[in-house]
Amino acid sequence: MNTRIIPPNCLSSPSPIFKFHKPKPNLSPKLPSSSTNFHFFRSLLLHQNTILNVNRAIHLNNSFNAMEDEHSGDDLVIEASLTRILPPALTLEHGLVALKDALHEFKLNPPSSTSGFIRFQVAVPPSVNALDCFCCQPDSSEVFPQFYMSKHFQIPTHESAFFSKTHGVFGIGAAISFIQSPSSSDEWKSFRRYLLVDSLNITAYGFIDINYDMKSSLMKHDPGSFYFIIPQIELNECEGFCLLAGTLVWSDPFLCNFEQTLHSYETSLFQVINHLPAMQETCCANFMHSTVQKFGIVEDENLEMVYTNAQALGGYNNAASIVEMKSGSFSCQFSIRLSQKTAVSKNMLDDSIVTSSILQDCANINSVWASLIVEECSRLGLTYFCIAPGSRSSPLAVAASTHPHITCIACYDERSLAFHAIGYARGSQIPAVVITTSGTAVSNLFPAVVEASQDFVPLVLLTADRPSELHAAGANQAIDQVNHFGSYVRFFFNLPAPTDHIPARMVLTTVDSAVHWATCSPCGPVHVNCPFREPLENSPQIWMRSCLDKLNFWISSSQPFTKYIKVQPSNAYNPTYGLIAEVEKVIKNSKRGLLVIGALHKEDEVWAALVLAQHLSWPVVADILSGLRLRKLLTSYREYEENFVFIDHFDHVLLCDTAWQWVELDAIVQVGSKITSKRISRFLEHCFPCSYIMVDRHPCRHDPSHIVTHRIQSTISQFAGCLLKVIFPSRNSEWSRFLQVVNSVVAWELSFQICSEYSLTEPHVAHILSEVVTSDTALFIGNSMAIRDADMYSQGVLNCIGKSSQLALPCRSIHIVGNRGASGIDGLLSTAVGFSVGCKKRVLCIIGDISFLHDTNGLSILSFRTRREPITILVINNHGGGIFSFLPIAEKTEAEILDKYFYCNHSISVNKLCAAHGVKHLLAETKLELREALKTSKKSDTDCVIEVSGSINSNAVFHSLLRNCAAQAASHALTTLLQLSPPEAAQSDFFYKISKVEYSFYGVNLAAPPTSVSRDDCPSNFVREGFVLALTLDDGSTGFGEIAPLEIHEENLQDVEEQLRFLVHALKGATISYHLPLLRESFSVWMWRVIGVLVRYLVVIDHLKAIYPFRSLVEMVRK
Repeated sequence: MNTRIIPPNCLSSPSPIFKFHKPKPNLSPKLPSSSTNFHFFRSLLLHQNTILNVNRAIHLNNSFNAMEDEHSGDDLVIEASLTRILPPALTLEHGLVALKDALHEFKLNPPSSTSGFIRFQVAVPPSVNALDCFCCQPDSSEVFPQFYMSKHFQIPTHESAFFSKTHGVFGIGAAISFIQSPSSSDEWKSFRRYLLVDSLNITAYGFIDINYDMKSSLMKHDPGSFYFIIPQIELNECEGFCLLAGTLVWSDPFLCNFEQTLHSYETSLFQVINHLPAMQETCCANFMHSTVQKFGIVEDENLEMVYTNAQALGGYNNAASIVEMKSGSFSCQFSIRLSQKTAVSKNMLDDSIVTSSILQDCANINSVWASLIVEECSRLGLTYFCIAPGSRSSPLAVAASTHPHITCIACYDERSLAFHAIGYARGSQIPAVVITTSGTAVSNLFPAVVEASQDFVPLVLLTADRPSELHAAGANQAIDQVNHFGSYVRFFFNLPAPTDHIPARMVLTTVDSAVHWATCSPCGPVHVNCPFREPLENSPQIWMRSCLDKLNFWISSSQPFTKYIKVQPSNAYNPTYGLIAEVEKVIKNSKRGLLVIGALHKEDEVWAALVLAQHLSWPVVADILSGLRLRKLLTSYREYEENFVFIDHFDHVLLCDTAWQWVELDAIVQVGSKITSKRISRFLEHCFPCSYIMVDRHPCRHDPSHIVTHRIQSTISQFAGCLLKVIFPSRNSEWSRFLQVVNSVVAWELSFQICSEYSLTEPHVAHILSEVVTSDTALFIGNSMAIRDADMYSQGVLNCIGKSSQLALPCRSIHIVGNRGASGIDGLLSTAVGFSVGCKKRVLCIIGDISFLHDTNGLSILSFRTRREPITILVINNHGGGIFSFLPIAEKTEAEILDKYFYCNHSISVNKLCAAHGVKHLLAETKLELREALKTSKKSDTDCVIEVSGSINSNAVFHSLLRNCAAQAASHALTTLLQLSPPEAAQSDFFYKISKVEYSFYGVNLAAPPTSVSRDDCPSNFVREGFVLALTLDDGSTGFGEIAPLEIHEENLQDVEEQLRFLVHALKGATISYHLPLLRESFSVWMWRVIGVLVRYLVVIDHLKAIYPFRSLVEMVRK
């Protein structure tokens, strides 16, 4: 297939890009004419025979124009086809404003063509919800069609759209519609779209075997018919981001002209802008469910919505085209409003639960109150219940287990169960509900309550209790449960024992209030104590239905009784503007600023932190729980993280005493929660007094060193939104470059030492994390040494290049969590299992052996595989508490005391524990066995425990070696850099120029054959032949190197000389950083920028292999 490229600054005026007509052979489009009006648009890859043929092309808007059948054979030419990729937006609102601004800019330079296809695309945060956008559209909408479609491939239910994390699509308006019916023509025309360079494919959405009549707004099943649209505004949930796109299509006279298209597009865009989803703290899924119902949507179980690459809408005959469309993807869960009269859906509405029937079936008042509590939780989006066995809690347990929207899990250990609920909340950002009986069962929740409170994790506790007459009377299992958790809960309410003398709405408002407190900042646990009198079972007992009076409006709906609405402050008046201006001034004046990214819990936070880092261009220190310490790059080289300077090994850089004096920060901005590294925390305290700006959404103080000068209570998105309005000076300073180089040297040294160590070590486990964690995997890291090793020794990045790399931010975070609220080792395994349920991903859990033994009850929860992917538990077993070997106590205490009272040495068999719980176990004692075990567990659809065997003493020795090597590497790098003094001419860019490159032949006799050949194949005389190279900089410095191909290489000496001639020509006059002695892995990027060849692919393309020996040559210059 022939192709040609249109330059970015050109439009094809007279030549057709899209054409509606009958196929004509050998269609050759003319060359495009030059235009400067669209200099922001990207190049398009144009296929020679690409044409767009339909029987009827309809542009839908509030006053649509439909092509009459008599025009169906005429040509409809689209002369301009352009896509503009906008920078990633901080929020959905910012993305919509970007579309609006791009349209405004486009209107200032309107096209001269009478037809065209224009598309704007912008990446927005991955947490943006397509279903929210659909539900927020007004009932009396002016724009149609509107649709939500789930891209979930499994058999859906009505719950999966509201409660699961499936990707979906929202679309509104029709940039162009495609309709085919057997009566319109015997021949169906083809549609082929032009593929955009480095952009996502345009998708068409619609139905096959459906005949939709535009005038009557009626649709019916009709074999051979179809109806497809390309939305005007589209929100597509993708992996790692959401794609927001706006599409305009115009053609005069067949479709709307340019002015009509603009009006229609703006109508759709402004409707979405004016009806954005509210920033709700509570996930009120049933509210969305009721919103879908208000549209009058009818369920049709026979419908399937099709979404396919728009170019798949094509073929040269009707039958072939239908077959090709049917090969696209189908959605069995969608809602679409085609007009005010016509709206259909599938698997979106649910009639399985009728509240009135549930209440009427209640046998007694205990059952009524329990059902009300569970139903209201369900309406608020709380659908995951963790139930501990007990008698007094029977009404609650029965109500939850019989509710059709509720998923229940049980465990005999309340402590493990509560930590499991914490894990679920960490993964889903929705609180789980814990139900326990009375007595010490409630006290067993305390460790989890403390963790949830300290780390702002939402949690709802429903504890059963004895009625008041049994308290302080010696009744069995009756303890004082009032304010049992003290200040560690955000809300406590002691319900009275159920009675029909109290209006039932009191129960509903109590649940609403509790969930509101749990999910509003500062999030945390809430406790509702629920006394019950006997009978606790469903024994019939007369109760007065008058307690349900005036609840008909609630019973007939699916919304919660009380809706909490947070009013956002008006943009016209912002009382904090002066304080933010002060912060902006601090950042503007900073010359040595550092951005610290602490633990982040939401995708929006990670996205905003990346946007902020890109905007500030400061060095970034990211904590392991930020999701950015481990990250996937969407570019070819880590140095291509433009405006990102990640200092991943700052903790080990600080092992060098010189670094403490040299860094000298003048401003620190920290976003997110507290950080793991104690050494970095001490260094930040060492930098005081300097401006320390801390940003977190909660009002609590996280400042143990008492050095924070500006405490900003806001989301990271809100804070970043303020700073994005300010243009900060671009300071790619020598200090920042030095810091980046020192970090690279330390990273290289650590990687070398870890990889060169033959035995399997604990730092090696941390080092390979980025290799084993994929985009569909999440990571749970335990406390003690597990999280510290991950923070210190994990590789920062791993390349993950995809088609969407130019749309989204240049790197993608990895979902990582840990229990760092109180940083205990209790309940870690249970938390990891709950996390896997909440995040709906495969989870890799890394914990130590003592943490594992402390929560072996978590293994029992693994037997519940409800709504959960398999989990791999990696247990680092050094047979004791190895962290104490790094503390001062280890140097001043006898070994026997350490072993018995600190290390707690043990010989417990992890394998037998797993066997007792029916969990698969794998043992890894070498690096190869570890990799094989990880591969095996990844391929398996069952849970797996991988035991990594080690010892406390050898681990301590290797850690000491790594610290010493890192300190020496950092010291050497800093000493070398500080000794370098670039000439004045190079001060601004820190570059030298290569004045010349020369080479000369040499031949040397060898006393023995080279190791690269067999002795049997060697001649009697051994000769080594090659070239000596000399590289000279403009200051007179010269370095020397050698190139000599070995017998195992594919090229010979003549091939090498040909490559050298090219290099001598290409490198002359090139500029190179004066950090030459420390170049190392940056060499590949430098060669790519100088000669435009990817060194990493040289072996594949089999040329320019002479580049590799240049590295030693370049590095020795000025040594």
